[in-house]
Amino acid sequence: MRFALLPTKPLALAKTRLAPHLTDVDRRSVALAMFHDVLECLIEAPSVDVVAVVTCDPMLIGLADSRGTFVVDERAPQGLNGAAALGTRACLGRGATSVLIVLSDLPRISVDEVEALYAELPAGPHVRLVRSHEGLGTNALFRRPPEVVPTRFGGRSFQGHLDAASAAGTSVDVLDLPGIGFDVDTVADLQALTHTFRPSRTLAAAQRICLTPAGPI
Repeated sequence: MRFALLPTKPLALAKTRLAPHLTDVDRRSVALAMFHDVLECLIEAPSVDVVAVVTCDPMLIGLADSRGTFVVDERAPQGLNGAAALGTRACLGRGATSVLIVLSDLPRISVDEVEALYAELPAGPHVRLVRSHEGLGTNALFRRPPEVVPTRFGGRSFQGHLDAASAAGTSVDVLDLPGIGFDVDTVADLQALTHTFRPSRTLAAAQRICLTPAGPI
């Protein structure tokens, strides 16, 4: 069973780097829109058998539950690596043979790119990575089996995951997927959404708070 795992902070704690530039209401609106965009993409991807969401936010739990996903209530924030470990164990308990962890702030993610993460996988244990657009972080991490390496999210996590795979003697490869690679941390990132070629809830949210020009895409 191929699980996609979406660990997500409570909306009140999400995207705090945007706090100096957005009201709390607008910041939470953007975080919710990105979560919704990523969730829908994972649900629509044919290669994903089960979508799992890890969070302690009641609104996100309700949204994920309404879409029929496997919800893991984190109870209290445990950090990204803690949430990933909790979710991975829960997926294993449901029969997961692989777990793809995708971050929740990727408004340009597409079904085609999710499918690419499952394409031409080699036999046996394997790790596959998509780095963040600034080059240091990890925006998607595929692991088969699900605990073949520990997660190393935070800071220079891309190199950390490569090192973990090397230490485990596990084959690893890196895909260049610009949609998944584009994460939102700054107002400039939100403004860059004007260069996307399809509508999304995140783009609409950014336009509502006047961070991007309104109009046809």
